[in-house]
Amino acid sequence: MKNNFWFILACVLMFFIGYSVNDSAVSFQKYKVAVVDVESIMQKSPEILALKESQNKQSEEINTLITKAQNEIANQTDRNKALQLEATYRKQIEEKKNAMDEEYNKKIVEITKNIRNLISKQAKESNYNLVLPTGMVISGGEDITESIAKDIK
Repeated sequence: MKNNFWFILACVLMFFIGYSVNDSAVSFQKYKVAVVDVESIMQKSPEILALKESQNKQSEEINTLITKAQNEIANQTDRNKALQLEATYRKQIEEKKNAMDEEYNKKIVEITKNIRNLISKQAKESNYNLVLPTGMVISGGEDITESIAKDIK
């Protein structure tokens, strides 16, 4: 009888402890999750559009240089001079391409950083606990892509 009393008392205490822990767990703030289509934002960004235009102009310059080099090399009658011209033009083209790639990568990193900061700012203002790219989320989350795209413009 004495053992049953302690057993019942322990069960009742465990029930009340479990109930109060559950009650406090339910009262915790729930996560507010947002999703962003980063690719869409990148495509709509005026900085990205300007960068693409700049890349196209630089590519045209390189193509013009390549055409000029081909014509000069084809018109050269001396084989040694033709090889020297080819080496010179190859070096110029490679330097221009490397400079173009380096500039592109530098600007992409800067633009990505700016977009990330904008998303973080929006998340803090709207009290989101978590922001995920849409490609990682199957269901759920509030889509804030349009508000971010408006802020970029």
